[in-house]
Amino acid sequence: MGRKQISRQRRIKRQLIAEWRGMSTPRKLAPPKALADEVAPALEKLGMNAAIDAEDILNVWCDIVPPIIAGNTRPSGLRNGCLEISVLQSSIHYTLEREMKPHLLKRLQSLFGRRHIREIRFRLG
Repeated sequence: MGRKQISRQRRIKRQLIAEWRGMSTPRKLAPPKALADEVAPALEKLGMNAAIDAEDILNVWCDIVPPIIAGNTRPSGLRNGCLEISVLQSSIHYTLEREMKPHLLKRLQSLFGRRHIREIRFRLG
């Protein structure tokens, strides 16, 4: 086989594969971008750009619970939509868990959104 024959066969082969794939021309790739420049717009598009700071939760917690409970509790973490509250006394823990939990959850969800706070857990310590 001559050189022209081999190049013609390669060209035909590439053309058949491109037609089979549904892409007649090769895609042109965009130049690479920095990841830091792409994360913020992507999170904003998904509606996840509003991060909750621990300071925001501490300020709100002191406002929505009575002073006696605020003095014996503190928010200790927010993981996967679960807000953890550390409680010093077992009697306060019982009151929060049995009587105040639904009300507090509704208040926190109204302030921060349902997708950010889905659950409250109280733990002694």
